[in-house]
Amino acid sequence: MSTNPPAEQPAAAGASAPARLSGDRVLLLVVLVTATFTMILNETIMSTALSRLMADLRLTASTAQWLTTGFMLVMAIVAPTTGFLLQRLGSRTVFLAGTGAFATGTLLGLLAPGFGVLMTARVTQACGTAVMLPLLTTTITRIVPAARLGQYLGFSTIAVSFAPAVGPPLSGLIVDALGWRGIFLVLLPIALAALVLGAVKLRTPDAPERVGLDGWSIPLCALAFGGLVYGAAALGEGHAVAPPWLLVAVGAVALAGFVTRQIARERRGQGPLLNVRPFTIRPFALSTALLSLSVLGQTGAMMLLPLHLQQTLGVSTRTTGLLLLPGGLTLALLAPPVGRLCDRFGPRPLFLCGSAVLTASLAGFGVLAGHGMSLLTVAAVYLVLNTGVICITGAAMSAAMGSLPPRLQPYGGATLSTLHPLLAALATALYISVMSRARAAGLGDGLGPAAAGAAGARAAFLLGALISSLGIALACLFRRPAPTTASAPAH
Repeated sequence: MSTNPPAEQPAAAGASAPARLSGDRVLLLVVLVTATFTMILNETIMSTALSRLMADLRLTASTAQWLTTGFMLVMAIVAPTTGFLLQRLGSRTVFLAGTGAFATGTLLGLLAPGFGVLMTARVTQACGTAVMLPLLTTTITRIVPAARLGQYLGFSTIAVSFAPAVGPPLSGLIVDALGWRGIFLVLLPIALAALVLGAVKLRTPDAPERVGLDGWSIPLCALAFGGLVYGAAALGEGHAVAPPWLLVAVGAVALAGFVTRQIARERRGQGPLLNVRPFTIRPFALSTALLSLSVLGQTGAMMLLPLHLQQTLGVSTRTTGLLLLPGGLTLALLAPPVGRLCDRFGPRPLFLCGSAVLTASLAGFGVLAGHGMSLLTVAAVYLVLNTGVICITGAAMSAAMGSLPPRLQPYGGATLSTLHPLLAALATALYISVMSRARAAGLGDGLGPAAAGAAGARAAFLLGALISSLGIALACLFRRPAPTTASAPAH
């Protein structure tokens, strides 16, 4: 069965369309959503296992965090190529390649004897994960009637936004019962089942198109993202290949070159790897900036809390997972009402409220890290933090995509899909580097391991609060965009 037969293409606005999808198509979407959820879960599922991995493989925090940072960095580099791959190879081939790569990486992780092979497994998983979200969105757009398109996109958004949040608590429960290899053991049969079912349901390949790929954009993209993330990670490493400031500078220059090249190729009609024209629209740019600050804050909390709880406070992986579970569930439960509030009152109140809550929660963790915290307080503050995150995320996605004319919406979606893993990788590297340096400084000043660990967590959480506070100022600049139409101008 093809994913795009003419009879079930999305109808134009106001045109009649079938009210229901066939059972086969519903099953296809269930397979795609499940596969996407499982793969995106891997962005954060290693976070609770890092402490156990550090002990078993004798790794430092700065080295172990690359299992998460490297995963998200590879996702950010591969994601912009998905549009080219879908056009050149078709959705069936991309799905089989993506799920196959993920299953291969999962098996490799299960059998990994040490850090090197485990890192290779995570990179292989990331290559498969990067193509799944654009593939899911494209498939929904092709096979769902226009009358129900928003509903199905909403379901996919909830699944995708819920996955990174549920990763840490799920990881804690699995690691406590089965060890860190248990993560790969649980995911492998799901990945294989998705591969088999997807191969059956995506029976007819799409007709490939002869499109070209810019040979300079990908290395510029890799150098830009890699330089920025590795520069942030190098802050916590004493053996970096170059000074952190130099790595960041190289990344910034490469990023400027990448953006300049995308603009030039778009103007010449050559097809940029990542179209940056949506950033010329003020509401999209502001919404994306607010979403970026939210990702930085949320990722910092998801990575720092498990390490602090387990290494400094001696909390078990199972208890850590249970403490983080209510906060993860909050994202899924509040997504629908937040969407309705955004429709009714506009995004600005949600931006202001969410940014204030996120900043206060991170600052609260910073204060509590230095003076001790009860486990009940940890769970409560993390739940409140995620309430702020979903307010920002729900409003930002709606405002960003709603501000774009239809012809720019696919590019806006691709941009957001690329930014999320990149910012998550940057946040992980930055916060763990700050925590490691502050802890090392505390030990050098004569503090005990527990006190030095608390000092490291406090410094990282307060940095997160400072970064998130910028969202309050940005929210004050936001004005509700006018609804777009098919004839809306691009700028």
